Amino acid sequence: MTTNSTALNRALFLEDNLPVLRGLDSNSIDLIATDPPFNKGVRDFEGTTKAGDNVSYKDIWNWDDDVHTEWTNALSEKHPSLYAVITSAQVAGGDGMGAFLCWMAVRVLEMHRVLKDTGSIYLHCDPTASHYLKAMMDAIFGRQNFRNEVVWKRHSGRSGARQFGRVHDTILFYSKSSDYTWNMLHLPQDEEYLKRTYRHEDDRGKFSIADLTAPGTSGGDSGRPWRGIDPSARERHWSTPIQGGMNDFIIENDLIPGWPDEYPSVHARLDALDEAGLIFWPAMGDGMPRLKRYLESTTGPGVEDVITDIKRLEANSKERTGYPSQKPLALYKRMIEASSNPGDMVLDPFAGCATTCVGAEQLGRQWIGIDIQETAGDVILERLQKEVINGSMAWNDIVRVLTDAPERTDDGEPVAPELIVTSQKKDAPKIPVSEARKQLVVRDGMRCQGCGWVPPYADYLQVDHKRPKSRGGKDEMPNYTLLCNPCNLKKSNKLSLAELRIARADEGRIDTKWWESARWE
Repeated sequence: MTTNSTALNRALFLEDNLPVLRGLDSNSIDLIATDPPFNKGVRDFEGTTKAGDNVSYKDIWNWDDDVHTEWTNALSEKHPSLYAVITSAQVAGGDGMGAFLCWMAVRVLEMHRVLKDTGSIYLHCDPTASHYLKAMMDAIFGRQNFRNEVVWKRHSGRSGARQFGRVHDTILFYSKSSDYTWNMLHLPQDEEYLKRTYRHEDDRGKFSIADLTAPGTSGGDSGRPWRGIDPSARERHWSTPIQGGMNDFIIENDLIPGWPDEYPSVHARLDALDEAGLIFWPAMGDGMPRLKRYLESTTGPGVEDVITDIKRLEANSKERTGYPSQKPLALYKRMIEASSNPGDMVLDPFAGCATTCVGAEQLGRQWIGIDIQETAGDVILERLQKEVINGSMAWNDIVRVLTDAPERTDDGEPVAPELIVTSQKKDAPKIPVSEARKQLVVRDGMRCQGCGWVPPYADYLQVDHKRPKSRGGKDEMPNYTLLCNPCNLKKSNKLSLAELRIARADEGRIDTKWWESARWE
């Protein structure tokens, strides 16, 4: 049974995320916050949940097992700049890195499609692949939509052998457009700073004193004397709060009705501030009036792109679920608060132990989670029951745990289609890539038509165009050919099949006997 993608709040899909992403409507998601595999390439990770269930996730990648021919075909033809990033990663980082990036690319393309124009994505990674992933994200989202490379300090005091200690993860923050949702967040004020700064108090509360002047002289109203005090004599001019901070405090508490619109001149504003008791007149000192800046009107420092105030989960943390890569709930709630509003739809395509889903629920957002682990359903229900404020709710009656991908209602085509056209004729049938491969093996033999290599299985060969579409090649069987992965990467969307063969011969990477007898189209 399939599920309509327009009504998926509190849905958890236990499925490979690619078919689920393909089943979501375009422009339906406000925020994606996700923690995919890092491609450390050392081992697959395993753990045990508190309920005793085994969990594991893949972290080693290769072209044969993890990349499908239709992906490379579609990427090379439809997204050449992205395909170039993947091939560069393969050259610089090895086959495993190239395969991982291709595997990620087809998924992130779908993530980009499902995001609203006001949406954003946070992609959690570490230095293993963060530089390759950033180039991939630039190619998909556009370099102009890169917002931050957030550094989260996950460890402390970790020393390295002949290198600086590796203590951080990277979170790549991109928006889909320049018109994206953003809510400024602030850290709590430092207690010592508050004690040192807010030393005064009246019936409105604690306050500090701030300047009512700004540097530089002015020939206008702000430079003229007020109450016998000439700011120009001090190389300054009058300046009153008209936005943020104390301005908002004055308006919200209605301390000066009509503030600041009904007080067009700076002297009128100074009179109004004084009448409202918001000016501090020192008994001693330089005699300059000061603005009372109340503690209630101030916010802590803005959150920056280096996060050190959120610590990693310790082994005995109550948040711990047993997932080996679990991240702190506070970290993902920060992303959700900054880049979405209550009621918005939040998606995590690599849900794991559902940290994003729980954070979204706690913050009043809608959410969709996707994870290939069968145990994810039990984990999220347990976490929601325990960690969401209304813990008495029967979450197993509210969360839908689904095993079938949803169906799109916007009639869109997937980014990387699995069918290819047999000819240019009107209403020509489309066949699966696997069927096209079989037909080409019968026609041309089971070997790469670029270098002559004979693979152990036909699935090692990828379907590509003899004449690239960028040079007028058509989507039809006569123009299709079979190539090994290195030849497909070499050919890209630039070379014809004949030019590829010449290039491989020049490199000495061709079966010379086959080369002499090969058909030339």
